[in-house]
Amino acid sequence: MAVPRSLAFLKQGTGSQVLETYLDPLCPFSAKMARSLTANVLPLLRKGGEYEGQLSVVTWIYPQPFHYVSPVVTEALLVFGTHHPELFWDYLTVVFENQSKYFNVPAASLTADQIRDGLTDLALSVLEKSGKLGQGPKSQAYGEFRKRIGVVEQDGGMNKGTEAFEGMKHIIKIGRQNSIHVTPTTLFDGLVDNSISSGWGKEDWTKYLK
Repeated sequence: MAVPRSLAFLKQGTGSQVLETYLDPLCPFSAKMARSLTANVLPLLRKGGEYEGQLSVVTWIYPQPFHYVSPVVTEALLVFGTHHPELFWDYLTVVFENQSKYFNVPAASLTADQIRDGLTDLALSVLEKSGKLGQGPKSQAYGEFRKRIGVVEQDGGMNKGTEAFEGMKHIIKIGRQNSIHVTPTTLFDGLVDNSISSGWGKEDWTKYLK
């Protein structure tokens, strides 16, 4: 599946063969899959890796409606990736590490804006660690990102969302088109492969990719 230019940060690697995975940011098994990809697959795509120039990984951030605030988290991820594509995976990793804060029960007592505040704190932790906060005060960077993930009126429309609204819609449409029901779901060269597991380790991935 081709990746729209506006969502190019979802793609890792430059190879023509493509491993696609649908991950819900509030799904524990998606978090497990992301950790597995980080440890066992992504290093193979990067400079000097065994499959550099041969394999790409596309990560579709796919909010499930039964994880009630997952769309809010998804939009924050897409906004961050739009402005800091080189750090998208780092932010995704941090969000997965903190996902339990936004599970249905703990999030039930939070407003959407409180959730966005927390996601902004996580974004700034990634920027600060990477030295990308900029020259201004930390409060300025906080305000800029927080504004981007806030819901605003768009072209007179009162039922849209953040600047990531259209990107999230695109991903959901792709998922529905491909009949993606559970996360994680992984495809290889466009075909769903249910043999791939979030529990795979290095040996499993090595055997599969060979």
